[in-house]
Amino acid sequence: MRKVNREHSQTTTRMEDLQERQKKNVDSSAGQQANISVALNQLKNLEDERHRKLEKLRGWDRDMADAVVWLRNHQDKFKMEVFEPPMICCTVPDRRYTDAIEACFNQDQLKILVTQCEEDYVALNSYLNDSEQAGLRKDARINVWFRPKVDLSPPPMNELKALGFDDYAINKIDCPDGLLWFLTREVNLHRTAIGLDASKVDVNAAMEAVSRDGNGAKFIAGRVMNTVSRSRYGKRAATNMTRDLRPARNLVSSTIDPEIKKKLDQTIQEARQALEVINEDANNLAAEEREIRAEEALFKKTFDALEARKKVVNNQKKHLATLAAKIETNKNKLRDLENAPSVEDERAKLKKRLFEISKKRVRIVKEYTVSFFCCDCVGKLTSAQQQLIRAAIADQVEATRSGLEFLQVGANKNALETLCQEKDEKYQRALAEFEEADQIFVATKADAKNKRDISLELVRGMDEEFQQQFARMEMDGSVHDRSVNDLRTELDLQRANLDMISLTNPGVVEQYERRKKEIEALTKILEDREKSTRRVEREIKNARDRWQPALEQLVASIGKKFSAAFDRIGCAGEIRISPHDDYDKWAIDILVKFRDNEKLQLLTGQRQSGGERSLTTILYLMSLTEEARTPFSLVDEINQGMDQRAERAVHNSLVEVTCKPDSAQYFLITPKLLPDLDYHERMKVLCVNNGEWLPETPGLGNMNYMIENFVQINRDRVSRDRSSRAG
Repeated sequence: MRKVNREHSQTTTRMEDLQERQKKNVDSSAGQQANISVALNQLKNLEDERHRKLEKLRGWDRDMADAVVWLRNHQDKFKMEVFEPPMICCTVPDRRYTDAIEACFNQDQLKILVTQCEEDYVALNSYLNDSEQAGLRKDARINVWFRPKVDLSPPPMNELKALGFDDYAINKIDCPDGLLWFLTREVNLHRTAIGLDASKVDVNAAMEAVSRDGNGAKFIAGRVMNTVSRSRYGKRAATNMTRDLRPARNLVSSTIDPEIKKKLDQTIQEARQALEVINEDANNLAAEEREIRAEEALFKKTFDALEARKKVVNNQKKHLATLAAKIETNKNKLRDLENAPSVEDERAKLKKRLFEISKKRVRIVKEYTVSFFCCDCVGKLTSAQQQLIRAAIADQVEATRSGLEFLQVGANKNALETLCQEKDEKYQRALAEFEEADQIFVATKADAKNKRDISLELVRGMDEEFQQQFARMEMDGSVHDRSVNDLRTELDLQRANLDMISLTNPGVVEQYERRKKEIEALTKILEDREKSTRRVEREIKNARDRWQPALEQLVASIGKKFSAAFDRIGCAGEIRISPHDDYDKWAIDILVKFRDNEKLQLLTGQRQSGGERSLTTILYLMSLTEEARTPFSLVDEINQGMDQRAERAVHNSLVEVTCKPDSAQYFLITPKLLPDLDYHERMKVLCVNNGEWLPETPGLGNMNYMIENFVQINRDRVSRDRSSRAG
């Protein structure tokens, strides 16, 4: 039975190994199927223009590409349609205009998400920039655009064709209707004229035309971009900056890369070939499974037969146990009989009893006879006499039964003596066999214990790996299930393998020892490096613990002044440290709120207007002033783009901060100042006149002279007025 179980264990192991291989085969098949599916989807996507553009965007800005994918799956979260970046949703049907139109965009404008209402603008910023709901990277910054619609100035040129231009850029681009406001408000495509033939464009006339309203604009002549602006001072002459157009890379229709297509086709072909091999392996594994299941059925049949035999043997054992119990019972009876009085004693007792009974009977008979003859007749017997007669009869019956019992006991005794003699012979034989088997068992046990001690001593002298393997074998019982022949067979097999290794590579032991030493050396190096790493980490932590509290205290102090400055103008602002695992990526985040219905939002180059960014910048610089260790600071035209309320508040705050006795010197260069601003005695206002030429007359343009002349003229006018009234 044990041998059959061992064989079945081997079969079970083979089945488990087979099932593991089948599982790997199924996993491999699923993996190849997935590879084919992915490659087919990628081939399909190659033919999709929007997908190709998305992949191009991913190579440029992975965060924005992830945001576009999220937007495609969550358009239902917004009140109106949110448009993907122009590089994806805009096309130029006429390829001749592609380079010119792409030149009108900057990089941020090509990859920006455009909303059509402020509600969607706030919601999209909340999803992408202010929370992690979209699943983007923590430091990802996604550009989002929205501006309320207003009336824009009309295109500057009515004489478009006469000046040699072909059309405006806005008319040569295809885009969703909702995106036109962004292209006009932000990119100014409606004011950018394009002339494909530079020889037909009168550049000077075009400069005058596009800058006629004073705002300036752009136009493209051939392969040159012209940016025209007018000076704010002096003669307000028009200036033109030119740059050559670069070949378009983002608005062009990307073609299918043949290398990528070839690679995908090759991937599909290789996956299908691998599937054929996997299916062939699956068939082989199925055949092997059928073979193992046949062996399993044979084992079951053999096992059932052995179980039947085992059942018969167990029944015989039970029968023998029953007989042994009966033997023991009979032995006890025999022992009782042997301890009982002998037959002669019993016979003497019975004889004595019979003699007494006989004497009693004789006495009774005598008494009866005397009584009988003394009575006149038998019919005259008294009741006592009748009872005496009945007692005599009963005694006679008892005497007869005792005699019969005596004869039966004698017969039983003879039969039991014969049976006990037979059982005693069997018992003696069994006892002799048991004593012989017990002697063999004791000797075998002592020999096995001795050999076990020797084997344990050998195991203790082996490597730790072999000791662990032996311990596992002892725990799972496999070390006890193997016979001596099995162990000898495996020993011979391992010796043969060792001989083969020795014949194949005589230096295998040396190689093993060498690699063992190398592993030990590398392990020591690794431990040393880990210790060094831990030491460096401790040093970094100690250094960080020294400077980070001071930095946090400094930022908190600046932030307090920054928030107070925003509170004074009816807005809200906050600064905070933005830590990162990479110390090069640490930053200061500036959060601002300019409207009551907004939340604090991160200051970026796209989210706030130019005036809002200027206001935030000057307030931040003013908050730094008290902490700065510089002799002076300078800002240039910081108030440009601000509304009057913000400009007045900033100027007054600037005066308050910079005119303290312990403040450093502060320069503000600006082309204009509002009336009725706050001034301080520590301030000095310098008016600077500049231009392309200087007057030849000395003193002309001198500000002090002009002021004195202005004052004198006013005095003369007042004097004349008084004289005329007096006359």
